[in-house]
Amino acid sequence: RQGVFGNGYAFHFEKEMFMKKMSVQQITVLAFCLMLGLCVKKIISPFTNIFTDFFRIPGGSAATGFSLAFLVIGCSCVPGFGAGTLMGLTQGLLALILGMSGYQGVWCILTYMLPGFIIDLVELFFYKKNILYFITACCTGNLVSAVGSNYLIFHLKGAAFILWLLMAVWSGMAGGLVGYMTYERVWNVWKKEGWVVK
Repeated sequence: RQGVFGNGYAFHFEKEMFMKKMSVQQITVLAFCLMLGLCVKKIISPFTNIFTDFFRIPGGSAATGFSLAFLVIGCSCVPGFGAGTLMGLTQGLLALILGMSGYQGVWCILTYMLPGFIIDLVELFFYKKNILYFITACCTGNLVSAVGSNYLIFHLKGAAFILWLLMAVWSGMAGGLVGYMTYERVWNVWKKEGWVVK
């Protein structure tokens, strides 16, 4: 069935169990991407906080888009529904164990896993992993993460909440662009090494 995005097939859902099909190389790719996502968020957060502190809003949504870019890269390189959810869940557990959860506490498991699940859903609509896919996945995942974090923890309202969402969209677009440029560079290398099968 022809899809409306990427000139490919819509809803290319795999029937087999995701984990049973994964090779050691593919697990390594996912682990590498999720760790990079955590590290990038930790590095970028102090810089985004300079801007968000001025408006007295949390800085999480401004940095999360760049972190999600690496989850999208992982989903693009490893086939099968569930890669994003698995990486998000692992990120949440690591953030909790390493004390990187901040104000979220144990809720960080949910706020990290939910964007990964959204990325998995967005991937169903795209066959070709083009720049539109990266930007859509990062923006949608970051928006859902921002809304979920606000509902569970921050309780922002009015102009502050709108600015919080605009930050999420901006970060998602920038993260998607950076993610696509990175994916284009590493794809041929990983494919040559046999780490990806698409």
